[in-house]
Amino acid sequence: MESPPVAVAPKPEQTLADRLCNGVLKTARAVDATARISSVARWEHDDSTLLSVSTESGSTFQVADVLRRRWPLAAVSVVQDMINGNQQTQVLIPSGADQLRRANDMARESSAALWLSLLVRVLGAAAMLCFGAMVVSNVLS
Repeated sequence: MESPPVAVAPKPEQTLADRLCNGVLKTARAVDATARISSVARWEHDDSTLLSVSTESGSTFQVADVLRRRWPLAAVSVVQDMINGNQQTQVLIPSGADQLRRANDMARESSAALWLSLLVRVLGAAAMLCFGAMVVSNVLS
């Protein structure tokens, strides 16, 4: 006798918020094993996501430093709950358009980009001088 086929339910796809929570939590737990996501808020007006990370060991500043390095386009801050005195690390992950704008701003401000920009300007000026010198030499000859 054969057993009847068993239908396997497909795994539900993770939402963007789930993936963000997993990534932030994995990064935070590399510093503090007690880290947990205490809240997730989606801001409809600009499509941002705000995550709050709580720790029991009081290493919120170390968690914030690691999250800043791991998520450079996000705004990471440490806030204190005035009611119970606990500190939390908050991560504001901007919308895709805001992330692109921040990435462009960061690239423009990098020292390599500034040096390349200067190099392009100097080479452009040198090319213009060479072109002008060739035009003048052709006119005079």
